[in-house]
Amino acid sequence: MLLLNFETILRYTECAMEDIGARIRDVRTSKGWTLDTLAAESGLSASFLSQVERGLSTLSIVSLASICRALGLPIESLFVSSGPLDRRPPVVTKSDQQLVIRIGRSPVAYRYLTGQLPEAPIEELLIAEFPAGCRQDGSHHRGEELGYVLKGELTITVDGTEYRLGVGDSYRVEPSHQHAYRTAKVGGARVLMAVTERFVET
Repeated sequence: MLLLNFETILRYTECAMEDIGARIRDVRTSKGWTLDTLAAESGLSASFLSQVERGLSTLSIVSLASICRALGLPIESLFVSSGPLDRRPPVVTKSDQQLVIRIGRSPVAYRYLTGQLPEAPIEELLIAEFPAGCRQDGSHHRGEELGYVLKGELTITVDGTEYRLGVGDSYRVEPSHQHAYRTAKVGGARVLMAVTERFVET
């Protein structure tokens, strides 16, 4: 598990709060934006953003997400090495590869089951119950699908590639990609799913 906070980030990336602010400033200036422009796009004040960029103010996860969304910047890019990032999250994210962020001394930790999906508003959130020995044939739909295994084991096949998931693992299927599910003869699986296409009107 990648567990990061503003106190431990120095040990992981040799990066302090000032460096996080500097990265935000670098992306902003590379776009030719002023602080006022970023303020208008993020809904935060220019004076607050100035303090953030200079490492003089702490951030909530909501404020940080607003800044990153406005800049088109993956939030995880502020917490990992500055090398190139793949903007397309992998199909499957194993539990020990999921990004977990804790800001400062907050008792709340945020686990990112997959990379950020700014263009994928969630329409449905549901729990799928797969019985033991289940095999669901391949299908596709227009919406994006995210899944997180709560219990048991699930094998998902996406575009012909098979992935085996256990408790804590997550997956992502892009729109219109063929995918199928199956479970072992014993146990079944319980999966939290979020879909960007509404299937059932309630």
